[in-house]
Formats: sequence, C-alpha cells, structure tokens
Amino acid sequence: MTDEQIIVEYRVMFQKYAQDGVIDIDKRLRHKFNFQIQLLEDLIRELEGVVPPNKQAQYCIIYVKKGEGEKSVGNFSFSFKGNTLLIIPKNVIHSTRYWDLECSGYILLFNSDFFLNNAFPKHLIENKNILKRSIRPWLALDLKQQKAVDGIMTMIHTENQSHHKNKSELIAVKILELLIQCDRYFIDADVPAEAVVYHPTIEAFNNLIDQYFSQHRLVGFYANELHIHPNHLNFLVNKYNGKRAKEMIDDKIMQEAKYLLSSTKLSVKELASQLGFENSGYFSSFFRRNAGISPQEYRESIL
Repeated sequence: MTDEQIIVEYRVMFQKYAQDGVIDIDKRLRHKFNFQIQLLEDLIRELEGVVPPNKQAQYCIIYVKKGEGEKSVGNFSFSFKGNTLLIIPKNVIHSTRYWDLECSGYILLFNSDFFLNNAFPKHLIENKNILKRSIRPWLALDLKQQKAVDGIMTMIHTENQSHHKNKSELIAVKILELLIQCDRYFIDADVPAEAVVYHPTIEAFNNLIDQYFSQHRLVGFYANELHIHPNHLNFLVNKYNGKRAKEMIDDKIMQEAKYLLSSTKLSVKELASQLGFENSGYFSSFFRRNAGISPQEYRESIL
C-alpha cells in the first residue's frame, strides 16, 4: 500500500468505529504492519486535526516539528507545541487534537517483531525507558536535539521510500539510534521515570493484562498463562514494580475506565459492559473502591 492509501484507511477506520469509544487499531485496521512512518502533516490534514481515542500494539514516536495542540496519553494530559517529542507506549490509550492544520513532522510506529525480523533481539527495544508507561510522554527539544531527531526521522522516511534491498535493516538500526538518543534526552532533562530494569516475565505479564483485562481479573489466570505460581508472580511484580499482581490488573482497568469516562459519552452501564463487568453496580463499587468516588462523580469532576 502507498502512504496515501494507508492514511485514507486510518481516516475511514476512525470514522467507521467512532462508536467504540476507544478504537482498538489492531482489531479494526484491515492491513497489519510491523513498521510504518508517515509525514505528520499528511495524516493530520486527512484526519482534520483530530485523532480520536485509540490504542494499538505498536510503539509510537511523534516528532512535532511545527504545530500546536493537546494530547492525552494514558493518565497524562498536556498541551504541546513545535519541536516536541511525543512518546506513546504500546497498548496505551491516547488521543490528540491539533489546534490548526499547519503542522509538520513525522509519526513513527513499530513493534518488537520488526526488530526480530531483522535479527535484533527485542530486549534492545523493550528495555528503553522512553517506551515505559510510567515516564512522562513528552519532551521539548533544544536546537541540537531537534536537528538530531529531524535528521534520523528524515533518513528513516527517505529509506522507507527507497527500493534498496536491505532497507529494513538500516531502518531498524536508525530506530534503535533514535531510541538511544531519546533516552539520553530524557535523562539530560532530568525527567523522572518509575520504570525499572526490564524483566521478561513482567513484560509478558503486562502484555497479557493488555489482552485479557476485560475478561480476567484473577491473578491465577495470568500466572497459569505464564506457567508460574501466583506467589512467584506476586514476588516478581513487587520486586520490579513495587506492587502486587492484582494491583497491576486493577490499575489497568482503572486507567481504561477513567479514559472512557473522560473522553467518551458512553453511559456507566455501557462502559461497565465494555470493561467486562456483569453489571454497572459491580463496576461502580469497584471504581469507588479504587478512586474514592463514583464513576459519575469522576466524570463530573473533570468536565
């Protein structure tokens, strides 16, 4: 598919499935991919400046060279302007509204399979701090950083447009370079991160939560999928995340619930059903127990 066809497919998908509340791109997009890079201005103009709430299994890095707007990524909501780096970890709900269509830059999407297919071990990607969910997902770049990021993104985009035999290998190298540089930028900016050392079991646990949180809320299910004892899963989660496994599951449900309450018009009953609760009363009790207020009170507090 050409870049233009891909962008049109995104527009059609967002329009067709707007009623989903949060659009699961992996389920709704007809053509699957492991890597993609687009000019930001082309995509934003096609979408008329609005990217509705969505999530997908790809990591996303957006370099806003020119433009202003507001964005939500997970529990973060913020305004941004030109020469800003935006980071969206995989399976995290996000949305964007650009204040005008006079923008430029790049949007880069990729997953671990892209690197595995090019003989790169996936831990080189998954252990990068900027791709963790706990770090602040934006950074204003200074002039030197702007030139570096713009140069790497331009090279990736140019290489992707070429017909070179081994272009995907070079692209993988350049993405890795970008991630290393961005990690350094966040460290230099003294951006705090709660992320800890990468552990494959914790990463697998997080992936399972993303996949099954609306169907399974018991730790035993996840431990069984990981082929370990629930007590050992709790030990690992506490060691690397400072929480119990059940808290991780509940945190994911609460994150999704808060996003749906703040960014959609779904009723509490509809929202409860979408999150896998048998009835709205059970969901409301769960929400109040974790947030201290009812779902409706939460929605009213952020209006």
